[in-house]
Amino acid sequence: MALRYSFNDDWAFARRDWTEVDPSQKMTACETVQIPHTWYTDGEYFRGECVYQKSFSADETRQYFIKFYGVDKSCRVLLNGHELGGHEGGYSMFAFDLTPYVQKENLLTVYVTNAQDQTVSPLSGDFTIFGGIYRRVELIETEAAHFDYTYYGTDGIEINTEYRNGVGTVHVTSHVTAGSDAKVICRLCDADGNAAAAEFVPNESSAFRVEKPHTWQGRKDPYLYQLTAELWENGRCVDTVVRTCGFREIRMDANKGFFLNEEHLKLRGVAKHQDTAGCFSAASPKEWDRDMELIEEMGANAVRLSHYQHPQYIYDKCDSMGFVVWAEIPMLKLTTNEALFANAQEQLKELILQNMHHPSIIMWGLENEIAIYGEEPYMYEKVGILHELAKKLDPYRLTTVANMNSVANDSRLNRISDVVGYNLYYGWYYGEMPGFADHMDEFHRLNPTVPVGISEYGADCNLAFHSTHPEVKDYTEEFTSLFHETVYPILAERDFVWGSFVWNMFDFVAAHRDEGGIKYRNNKGLVSHDRKICKDAFYYYKAIWSDQPFVQIAEKRFVNHDEDPIRVKVYSNCSSVMIELNGKQYTASPQNGICLFENLSLADGENTVRAFADAEVNGQNIRCTDEAVFVKAAEPDPSYIWVDPNPGINVKNWFTDEVELEKLFPADAYSIKDTINTLKECPEAMAVIDEMLPKVGTIIRDFIGTFSLEEALTFMKDLCDEETGKELNSRLIQIKK
Repeated sequence: MALRYSFNDDWAFARRDWTEVDPSQKMTACETVQIPHTWYTDGEYFRGECVYQKSFSADETRQYFIKFYGVDKSCRVLLNGHELGGHEGGYSMFAFDLTPYVQKENLLTVYVTNAQDQTVSPLSGDFTIFGGIYRRVELIETEAAHFDYTYYGTDGIEINTEYRNGVGTVHVTSHVTAGSDAKVICRLCDADGNAAAAEFVPNESSAFRVEKPHTWQGRKDPYLYQLTAELWENGRCVDTVVRTCGFREIRMDANKGFFLNEEHLKLRGVAKHQDTAGCFSAASPKEWDRDMELIEEMGANAVRLSHYQHPQYIYDKCDSMGFVVWAEIPMLKLTTNEALFANAQEQLKELILQNMHHPSIIMWGLENEIAIYGEEPYMYEKVGILHELAKKLDPYRLTTVANMNSVANDSRLNRISDVVGYNLYYGWYYGEMPGFADHMDEFHRLNPTVPVGISEYGADCNLAFHSTHPEVKDYTEEFTSLFHETVYPILAERDFVWGSFVWNMFDFVAAHRDEGGIKYRNNKGLVSHDRKICKDAFYYYKAIWSDQPFVQIAEKRFVNHDEDPIRVKVYSNCSSVMIELNGKQYTASPQNGICLFENLSLADGENTVRAFADAEVNGQNIRCTDEAVFVKAAEPDPSYIWVDPNPGINVKNWFTDEVELEKLFPADAYSIKDTINTLKECPEAMAVIDEMLPKVGTIIRDFIGTFSLEEALTFMKDLCDEETGKELNSRLIQIKK
């Protein structure tokens, strides 16, 4: 039988060029690390080559495989100086056969790099390529006959299921290394361990029926079966692979949304990245369990596992907890480079073959915001090929894409995949919050047969900043709450919007960011990066999504109030909420999950506000409580106000009327109002940018093609001040179009 060993302890690690390390010799002057491991640290975003080594003993009469669950971003693997192969892509599982070069004492060397590579996705993105062997490693010992552990990281078994008209079908394909008389026998058992169907041999019949199976019904009833595949040779079982699976039917309707087993289900989702404070990408089941507990507490029923393949543990948790999943590949920039596209196809194959047994996954994501650099005709062909590949590998699931606001509603990018998602940020990066309604209504009018959802929406906040009158880009917690309280009802009330995914469930690392007073983070999460603080917006969603009774006083971190009277906001999913302040009681019923108590006066000093709500759970009455302390202050608290140390440029200060506006940005000349793509097409304009702002010129050649230069400079405020921006614009407008 195959034996699996944890292979995570006592690795030698060095940040060293590959050419400097002899893979047949142990490294010197290196550190000892445990896997999972990443070399990333805040403030030192190293992108380059590193080396890992590990010694181990082996039985030369057995077969050995090394399985990696994730190496970021590319690697080469060598045993005793002999190269076994390489892997390109930082998020999928893969394995190599060690047997040809194994000996009694062995030295395994893994060359790893997260350096920029124009042939391996992702090329770019608003997240961090951490680097490292950041997921676990296994050593697998087998007999001569065994499942093919090197087949796309699948352990030699492909499993998929379908469910139609009350009948379940299991499709199994096996890949083995064995003699001609060997056979694979599969058994399917229900959750109680009882046989759910007769044993079958997949190489003789690739599918078998299960009459009236217990269906997987999402959060309501996430029922799972277990499939065991056994390899038999010479009358005995020599290898075994076990997977869980489930039966469910999925359907999208362009007018009515998503249906699970013919029951309508509005997808109330969140998106998540894989990193956690302290360990970054090198997280463990402890961190992953906490993530899923928080998503469950909030009442979500769907998760977008963005923007790449996530750990198997997470997909397993989604299966067992009943979360509907959008899974995707890291295609965030698509060029004409054929090697890059070949890599995208390879990563899509790995994603699907390794994960299609998970009933939680309903759609495969083919791309995310590839048109941020400009929409080109070749994209339609390439995304179409990815769509066809996904349907060939898995005809039982949907394909999807995540487009951005610059992709026109009638774009061909919206008519390739089965369904479409839009990443929209009206009221944060552009426009006003009601823009969500206009955009979605117009999309549905132009594409009445295309199912559409929202794949991203959100706003950044710094938990230190607060305001009674929140405004966009003040980075207050109150504005983020206002954003979600305003936008989500727009999405929820439209039946044709099949679902939405908050961006993001958790703050995450974006090494290039310095926004709202916090470096190295995207702070759009509903929960802090260390998972210790649930922001107010988290409790807004809990109030409208969760059926677990609670009451939560909002704006607790907004302690000092110089205005009088004040307003107290409470989130709750109970029918009535009462608060008590300075001996007086007030009662209100939640609207949109919110109770507002207006015109409350504070006494001098500290004021304790207590909230109460009664509910019935399992026939028993319970009382939910919460409290907060507010202080009456004589002056505004300056620590609550965001003061930008690098204010950059503010074009609105440059003119007072339409005449001045036209002079500053004439239609027949270039200016900072032009898109990056437009400016890059003009060598004279780029020469001016390179002369005045050489770092900006370097950055925009590989970034943000459809943003205007003005918008791009808001992300590079430390590189361009107000006067420089004016001078740059004055020189650009001398260049006629």
